[in-house]
Amino acid sequence: MDRHYKVIFEALLSVLIIIELLFLVLVSIGFIAGIKTGSVYAFGNWDIIIGILILIDFILFRVIRGDNQNTWDFIRENWVYIVASVPLFFICFNIFHLMNFKIFIGLIGIVRIYALFKVLQITSGEVRKYPQKTKLDYATFLLLLVIIFGSYLFFIVESGVNPEVPSYEAAIWYAIVSMTTVGYGDIVPVTLIGHIIGTILILTGMGYLSLVTATLAFSFIEIFRKESKKASNKLGKTAEGLRESFESHEEKLDKVLKRMDEIENKLDEMEKKP
Repeated sequence: MDRHYKVIFEALLSVLIIIELLFLVLVSIGFIAGIKTGSVYAFGNWDIIIGILILIDFILFRVIRGDNQNTWDFIRENWVYIVASVPLFFICFNIFHLMNFKIFIGLIGIVRIYALFKVLQITSGEVRKYPQKTKLDYATFLLLLVIIFGSYLFFIVESGVNPEVPSYEAAIWYAIVSMTTVGYGDIVPVTLIGHIIGTILILTGMGYLSLVTATLAFSFIEIFRKESKKASNKLGKTAEGLRESFESHEEKLDKVLKRMDEIENKLDEMEKKP
């Protein structure tokens, strides 16, 4: 049961880390496209939440319930957890307000992305088994690329001519809404390239949703198949045990009958003697 809790927690953490990585890339592009300070501060708050969750995973599943080994060796092997649990962007933006130090922020971003990616490889080890069979991991990577490049290209072609796209955040909002096929209608492209980008976003979102549905169905079928196989193996072992027990009792019964025949023969011999 504890293992199931670990898989569920790390599956959710993996999803949140993927969202964090997406935000990191979008914020990095936002420095070029002109992102608002409030959006950066909001991302800093999200960064500290992810750091706390990674720290909980490290302490609960790596330290307390991990393998018994030297503490320093364990920390040396899992140093990415320590780096990933530190909310570097929250410290840089929300505390020290280093918005103008773009080179330093870029270096911090590279370190943060690397640490989060390494932690993601560890936490998603169990949950990547089924997506790898259905190629959902590649589809997720493609989805993120479409969001990143689609939102930036949409901002480039629409920001100067579309009053509904005054900032890069609006382009990100349009990309996410279009990809989820919700269609609020608050942002409508006015250029031909904008319409093409919107179409690509919608088709990508629909295709990804179909693949996710198929993957979930496959995962449930695989789980039921494994459980059925376990039950069948257990029933087979029980039947084999009963058969061996029956054969053992049958051998004992044969010995008893043979012994009774011997006793009966001796009694007959005794009766024949004068």
